[in-house]
Amino acid sequence: MRRDRILLASVLQRLSMAPLTTTASFIVLLTLAVAASSAHAQSGRNPVAQEFPNQYLPKNLPDPHLAEYFPHEWTTYAANMGRNAVFPLSASAPASLRSGVAWSFAGAGAIPLNGPPLDGNFKTTAYTIGMPVGVSVVRGILYVGDDNGYTYALNAMTGKLIWSHYGWNMNMSNPLVDGDRVIVSTGNAYFNYAKTMQYVKGKRTVRGPGLNSIYALDRTSGREIWTFHTPGEIMPTPVDVDGFLYVGTGDGHVYKVDAATGKQVWKTNIESFVSMSSPVAGDGYIFVGGTYPNYFYALDQKTGRIAWKTTIPGLVATGISDCTPAYADGIVVQEATIESGDPSDPVANVLLALDAKTGKLLWEQRMRNGPVPPAMKTATPMIAAGIVYEGSPVSGNYHAFDLKTGKKLWTAHLGSQIRAGAAVLDGVAYIPYHSGDIAAIRISDGKLLGKKYIGGSFGPSSPVIAGGTLYVSNVYGWVTAIPLGQIITPSTH
Repeated sequence: MRRDRILLASVLQRLSMAPLTTTASFIVLLTLAVAASSAHAQSGRNPVAQEFPNQYLPKNLPDPHLAEYFPHEWTTYAANMGRNAVFPLSASAPASLRSGVAWSFAGAGAIPLNGPPLDGNFKTTAYTIGMPVGVSVVRGILYVGDDNGYTYALNAMTGKLIWSHYGWNMNMSNPLVDGDRVIVSTGNAYFNYAKTMQYVKGKRTVRGPGLNSIYALDRTSGREIWTFHTPGEIMPTPVDVDGFLYVGTGDGHVYKVDAATGKQVWKTNIESFVSMSSPVAGDGYIFVGGTYPNYFYALDQKTGRIAWKTTIPGLVATGISDCTPAYADGIVVQEATIESGDPSDPVANVLLALDAKTGKLLWEQRMRNGPVPPAMKTATPMIAAGIVYEGSPVSGNYHAFDLKTGKKLWTAHLGSQIRAGAAVLDGVAYIPYHSGDIAAIRISDGKLLGKKYIGGSFGPSSPVIAGGTLYVSNVYGWVTAIPLGQIITPSTH
């Protein structure tokens, strides 16, 4: 017990020294302090404190017959390297799956979808109780990470909780599924006082206090199989290539880890900390954005050697490290935020297309200038059938570009910050955005076909379409399943 008091006092002392400028940072770090103390007070094999119970409700597992109609794996952010998480069903699938299901699930601490954000601040909300990144749907189970530390497994047909796992830090990852293992990563966006002072002085530092981990969990029960810890945050989602996990972290390294055992294979020092840039794989490389110094990197999958790195002038804040890149046909696409030179509208988003083998810039598209957006300053690019779909958190516009040439095909003005990628099915792009709406846009010309107000607010939560259902999470702490037919206005398609 004395050891517990000493541990808690030590963490609280660090809290008193940290620049806790937001409610979110206080809640997260205090939670970590209490959780750490409580964990030491427990006995037995599972040290999870009573305040943060892991749950397992096997009665809510999906019908095995229905589960077979869903994807059987999830190896990267948004399911594939192009980031279009769409899974049509065969004509033999049950009518309920083809027409779509409707339900909603509120995670621990979720706030009403029709209410204001915590403290009137969307950033505080997203960094405290939000599910900002997106869901995975495999074999009838939906998996989602929550900034309150939980990973949830839900029945994809009913929304009922199957299991929950508490990870001792924020979970901003899109859970992966490799065989019977669910892979989740945890970490937070903060610097403690000492690390902040290093950053201000221009010295190399580590981002992400607390326990930063990759967990492998049993797919159907949530039981921990192995854990892998790093000094810095692991907010990005790893990419799983042939049974190996690759991820960049807040300690300035990219790691390769065996997905079956959790053992490190190699670690490459890139110096830059990685914010929310979940890596993408292609042509034998791993591509990831880093901050401070601001570079976009290509690393050899086998050796970890840096094959090339590139940057552009005028990058803002985490610049090239907040965006999760997409890959197709030998081209890797990444968005960044740059200074505009206009004091009244000081920033702009720019989309870069790079040759995957050489890093040569093939084309770039600068989007409209605007105000500095809160939190995430870039959107997730998505590539489908030779077209790049990309939003702008700065301007509130959504665009389509030709992948090979960069030619702009159309622009749709949604009028609210866009951070998510789209899901494209049957000629329609579905995009959740900041206002709490999901838009349906015709991909041939950019015409708005309809939109559905869900409430709350959407961050970089790229949607998933399985059969007739769109699944999406939001920063108010909710997961929503909605039939596609409820989003498109009938007369417009």
